Amino acid sequence: MKDGQKQEEKNELVQSFLFVRQALGIIGFALPISLLLYSLLTPTDIQPSISEYYHTPMGDVLVGALCAIGVFLLSYKGYQKKSDEWLSDKWVARVAGCAAIGVALFPMRNIPNGVATNCISPASGFTCHPGYFHFGSAAIFFICLALFCLFIFTRGDRTPEGKIIWTPRNQIFVACGILIVTSIVALIPYMIMDNSEPLDQYRYMFVWETVGVLAFATSWLTKGKALSELKTMIGGLRSRISR
Repeated sequence: MKDGQKQEEKNELVQSFLFVRQALGIIGFALPISLLLYSLLTPTDIQPSISEYYHTPMGDVLVGALCAIGVFLLSYKGYQKKSDEWLSDKWVARVAGCAAIGVALFPMRNIPNGVATNCISPASGFTCHPGYFHFGSAAIFFICLALFCLFIFTRGDRTPEGKIIWTPRNQIFVACGILIVTSIVALIPYMIMDNSEPLDQYRYMFVWETVGVLAFATSWLTKGKALSELKTMIGGLRSRISR
C-alpha cells in the first residue's frame, strides 16, 4: 500500500478531509456555471471574464465563492511532507487559499469606454485596486492548483522510486493539471495585450478561466472520492427499488 493511502486510512479526520475536498470541487463547479446561467437567464451579457462579474449583481456571489474556496484551502492539511519531498500539501494549500481570497479582495477595475473608474461593492464594501494585485493573485492561485494536480494528488499512487502509477485517478489528476497549465499559457497573451477587445467578443478569457476552474473542481472531487460515493448511493437506491 502506498504511503499516501496509508496516511488516508490511518487519519482520524479522513471524513473531514473528504468533505473539504468535495466542498472545493462543488464550489468550483458551481461558480462558473451559476455565472453563465445568470447571463443566459437575465439581460446581463456574458462577461469577458469571470472576474468581471464583480460589477454585476452576481458580484457578491463571486466574492463569497472565492472566499469560501480560500477558507477551505487554508484549512486543508493533506499528506505529511516527507524529508525528500520539495512540496508541502499544507503550504501549497495555504498559498492557494490566500491567493483565492486575494482575487476577491482585489477585484478588477471597471473600465467602461476605456476609462478606469473606482468601484465599491454595495454589500462587501471591497474596492478595486491596480490590476497586478488581482492578476497576480489569480496567477498564483492557478499555479498552485496545477501543482496539486500534477505533483501532490498523484503521490497516493506512485512506485517506491516515485514514478507515477497510471491509475484512473492519476490519469484524471494529470489531465486536469495539463488543462490548468494550458489555461495559464493561453491567458498570458491576453494579459499582455494592449487591446483585448478583439478577443473579448469571443469571451476568450471567460472560456479559459472556466476551463481552469472546472479542471480544478474535477480534480478535487476526484480526490474527495465523490464519484465512488455517488456510485455507492446509486447502488443502494437500486437495491431498494429492486426489493
